Amino acid sequence: MRCKSYAVLAFLLVISLAVTGCGRFEVSDNAQVSEEQADIATPVPNAETPEPVDEPGAAGELIPFAESRGLQLLYGYMDQDGNVVIEPRFGSAEPFYACGLAVVKDTNGKSGLIDRTGKFLVKPEADSISYSDGVFIVLIYGEDTAARAYDENGTLLFEKDYIYPFSEGLSRWYSDGTRGYIDKTGKLVLEVPYKNIDNFYDGIAMVSMEYDGPSFFIDKQGNDLTDTISSGLRMFKDEASGLFGYMDKDGNRVIEPQYYNATPFRDGLAIVCVEGSNGLVYGIIDTQGNYVLAPEYCGIKRMRNGSFAVGEKIPEDVFVPSMYADYSRKALFSRDLKKHTEWIYLELDNFDADYTCASDGTKVIYLDDQLNPASDLPQFEGRGLMLAEGSLLRGTINGQLTVADRQGNILVRDEKLTLLGNGVTARSVTRYPHDYTTVMYPVLEGLGDVWIEDQLNRFIREQAESYVSFDGTYAEEDHYFFPITDIQCSVNIIKNLLHIELSVDEYWIGAAHPGYDWSNEYISLIDGRRYAIDDLFKSPDEARQRLCEKVNDQIAELAEEFYDFYDKVVPEQIQRFHLEDDGLTIYFAQYEIAPYAAGMPMFHIPYSEIMDLIDTEGDFWKAFN
Repeated sequence: MRCKSYAVLAFLLVISLAVTGCGRFEVSDNAQVSEEQADIATPVPNAETPEPVDEPGAAGELIPFAESRGLQLLYGYMDQDGNVVIEPRFGSAEPFYACGLAVVKDTNGKSGLIDRTGKFLVKPEADSISYSDGVFIVLIYGEDTAARAYDENGTLLFEKDYIYPFSEGLSRWYSDGTRGYIDKTGKLVLEVPYKNIDNFYDGIAMVSMEYDGPSFFIDKQGNDLTDTISSGLRMFKDEASGLFGYMDKDGNRVIEPQYYNATPFRDGLAIVCVEGSNGLVYGIIDTQGNYVLAPEYCGIKRMRNGSFAVGEKIPEDVFVPSMYADYSRKALFSRDLKKHTEWIYLELDNFDADYTCASDGTKVIYLDDQLNPASDLPQFEGRGLMLAEGSLLRGTINGQLTVADRQGNILVRDEKLTLLGNGVTARSVTRYPHDYTTVMYPVLEGLGDVWIEDQLNRFIREQAESYVSFDGTYAEEDHYFFPITDIQCSVNIIKNLLHIELSVDEYWIGAAHPGYDWSNEYISLIDGRRYAIDDLFKSPDEARQRLCEKVNDQIAELAEEFYDFYDKVVPEQIQRFHLEDDGLTIYFAQYEIAPYAAGMPMFHIPYSEIMDLIDTEGDFWKAFN
């Protein structure tokens, strides 16, 4: 696609006017709901269900991609050579699991499971699908939640009201006062009297009689492991103070209650939490109650290989240290509490009982129980985690879902490849301005005019990065008061119109709730013009007045049914809009016309109701029609 030469200067001027927009890591010992299968196709306009194809072999890993279909993107799969294997017909698509199934969504946002031919083995009706320990868990929310478990062949195993993730062949089970563990047939194989139960890891689970009560370990037969695993010491809670301590099997207090939170002893050590000078901090004690790691850290996690991931020390002026724990850098201590690294790791997780997966932001590595790099596992460049998934590795690197073999060869990297038409494509890249902000945006390729392509890519990048509200440094008066920000940008080409969509999730540590923003930009690929809502109408003032009236009519309906706290909208507020197949969506920023509970208020107005106002001979309308 090539723009006319006379438009180059105009385009540069337009682009130069771009506006700027605006699981806790905590005390842990890591012991921590039928329908028949359906062979159906999701009905999608302008998309045909492909004929089944031969299942690709080991070298035929399939790559998700999107294709522009007017105002919508449809997803399919291609092979490593770029040949389309499953035609685009889904609302979204994930890389395939090693078992040969993939989670996709239809155009209504419902999830299902397909095989490598594109055939639905589990029809798209789920609100979420997760995978753990060889089991796909399908959750359907409604008046009553329904949950189904499927094996790696897409065969229904059982159905319950709710199903938790599996670990070591068992899933936690709660129903009508019954608690325990079910196997992969849905059979209750271990009933326990405890209100709070965790998954089994290495044959051990942590449980407690009350949700906020003292914890201890059990094995898969339900036996209390206090004598064998926990050095004969059992946690107890002082009812008067609410603090935790430890007693022996005869009920004698060995360590007086003084901890706001704690874990059972394991290998002679327990993680505890106490009140520091500026909030809760964590340390490690021995069986006599002596600190072997001083209580001055924002979080401590025991890894399955016996090492400890320790969050940064808490400065005196830190704000809400316990909330900071998830986002702090971690150091690794060996099982004998020798410090092995500085505070360098952003992400950590258990690979298995022997290895820990860790990322310092530049690479992903695997460490053994001595915290040495594993000789039998690879390293990856980038930020994220790659965990075991059958014979393969699966995870996210630099924001991209990635599948690799155990030799480190990347089999699939989901670069969010989008085919925009006429040979134009977009691939996603990820930047981390600092530890707490992720910016993901597309890079256009194949426009034909390289200069125009560069200008567009610069504009897209600048639009995305304009939402970075924190530079990674701290002022003296607000040390560690910072936002966690995730910025996602995508593009679509609609005839001669480039649509740039931005979504921003931001949470300031210590704030009452996260914030969200959504913006849409429409740029002509003919002359680089950046369209505003006024450009759609013959008389912008008249159009704004009509749109304002229609929005206020919908607000009145909302007030009758649900809310009575919306402000009335005035024409000057009609600014933000989103083009859809059948109409406009007018939307407003959080707090602009309603409190936080209303989110970003959105109001759909069909073209048919405003067609007399639209300038059908105007450049904007013609650009996408």
